[in-house]
Amino acid sequence: MSASEVEAPKRRRPSLTITSGLLGVSTISTRMTTLVAMALLARGAGTEAVGYYGLATLIASFTAAALSVGLPMYLTRDVAAGLVSAPQVARIHTGRLLPLLLAAAVAYPVAGGLLPRAIQFGFFLIFVASLLEQWNETAWVLVRGTRSAWLEPLTNSATGLLLIAACSVETWLGDGLTFGEAAGYFAVAAILRSATAFLVVGIWRQLRASGRVDPAAQLRRSLPYFASDLLGLLYFRGDVFVLAMFVSASQVGQYVSAAAIIGPAVQVAASMGLGAVAYAAPRLRPDHPPSDDPVVIFQFFRICGQIAAGVISLALPIAVVVLFGGEGDDILALAMILALFLALRFANFGLSATLLAHGRAASRLLVLVLSLGGNVALNLALDGRYGAHGAAWATVLTELIVAGSLLWFLRIRALVRPVLLSVSGTALAAAALIAALAVLKEPALAAPVPGVVLLALALLGFLRQRRAARQATETDTAGLTQDGESSTDTDRRATVR
Repeated sequence: MSASEVEAPKRRRPSLTITSGLLGVSTISTRMTTLVAMALLARGAGTEAVGYYGLATLIASFTAAALSVGLPMYLTRDVAAGLVSAPQVARIHTGRLLPLLLAAAVAYPVAGGLLPRAIQFGFFLIFVASLLEQWNETAWVLVRGTRSAWLEPLTNSATGLLLIAACSVETWLGDGLTFGEAAGYFAVAAILRSATAFLVVGIWRQLRASGRVDPAAQLRRSLPYFASDLLGLLYFRGDVFVLAMFVSASQVGQYVSAAAIIGPAVQVAASMGLGAVAYAAPRLRPDHPPSDDPVVIFQFFRICGQIAAGVISLALPIAVVVLFGGEGDDILALAMILALFLALRFANFGLSATLLAHGRAASRLLVLVLSLGGNVALNLALDGRYGAHGAAWATVLTELIVAGSLLWFLRIRALVRPVLLSVSGTALAAAALIAALAVLKEPALAAPVPGVVLLALALLGFLRQRRAARQATETDTAGLTQDGESSTDTDRRATVR
C-alpha cells in the first residue's frame, strides 16, 4: 500500500449507539448461544467434554491472536478513516486464511499424538471452528461504523440459533449430544458465518477490483496494535499469577470464578470499543474540523459501564447461587468489587477508542506498559495482606492508572471533567459497597446497594446529556434564525437602495 490516503466514500454516519451497540449485541448473542450449546454438551457428554471444548477454543484464540498480528484492530481504524481501501482489505482478509489453515494442519497431528483417540477429530474441528471465527474479524471491518453494521450481529445471531437448534434436536430427539456431533455442528456454524461474512460484505466483489497490498508495510503499521493485544492479555491474566504467590489454590479459584462472571461483560465492552474506533476515525482526518466526538464517546461508554455494572451487581446474588451453590459468599464479595472495575473499564474503553482513532497505537502501547507495571505493583502490595480481595481492589485501582495515562496522552481538556466525574461516581459506589458490607454483614444483602448507586448515576448522566443536547439544538436554531433575519434585513436594505 502506498503512503497516500485512499478516498473514503461519502456516506451518512450512523449514531454511536448503533455503531458501537450493534457490536455489543453481536458479542452478547455469540456468547449466549455458545453458553447454551455448552450446557447441552454437558448434559449429553459430561463436563469433561466441555473441558476439551474450552481447551480447544483457548488454544485457537492464542494461535489466531499470534497469527493476526493486530490486523483486526488496525483495519477497523484505518478503513473507517479512509486510509485502507476495500480491495486492499479483501486481499488481506483472503491472505489471512492461509496461515490459519497451516496452523490447523499442524494442530491435527499434534492433537492425534496428545489426546484420546475418541475425541481427536472433534477437538480438531472445534479448533478449526474457532480459527474461522477469528478470521471473520477482518471481513467485518468493511461494515463496522457504516449503516450496514447490522449485518454482523444478524449473521452471528442467525447461525447461533441454527447451532442451538441442531444441538437441541440431538439432545431431545436423538440419543444425546456427543462430543463429536457437537464439534461437527460448531464447525458447520463457523463455516456458515465465514461464508456469509465473505459474501454479504462484498469480499468476493472487491477481489476483482484493483488494489495493491504491500504486506511488509501493512504488518509494520499493525505491529503496535499486535503488541497492545499481547500486553492487554498479560494485563488481564497477570494478576492471577501474582495472587498465586501469596494465597492457596482455593482462593485463586475463588478469584478466577468471580472474574469469569464479569468477563463476558468486559468482552462486550471491548467489542463496543471497536465500534467507537470506526465511529470516530472518519472525523479525525486532517480535512475535518474539530468535533466533540471524544466527549460524546466517553460519556456514552461511561453511562453504558454504569448500567452494566449496576445490573450485574443486582443480579450477582442469584447468579452466584445458580453457578456455585450456597457456598459462594467469597466469590460474591469478589464479584461485587470487580463490578466496580467493570464501570471504570467501560469508560476507559471509550478513551482508548479515541486514542486509537487518532492513530496513536504507540501511545496506547505505553498506556498498557504503565498499567501492567501498576497492576503488578498493586498486587504485590495488597495480595499478601488481603489475599484475593486485595487482588480485586488492585484491579479496580489499576483502572485509575489507565484513565490517567489515557488522559495524559490524549491531552484533550474537555475530557478532564467527565473523567473525574466518572472516577468520583465509582468511588461513591465503592464507599456504598464498603458501608453496606460493614452494616449488613452479608454480601447477598449488600450487593444491591452499589448497583442502585451506579444505576442512579447512569440515569443522572443520561438526563444531563439529554438536557445539554436540547440546549445545543435550541442554540443552533436561534443562531440560524438570527442569521436568517440578518440576511433578510440586508436584502431589504439593498432593495431600498
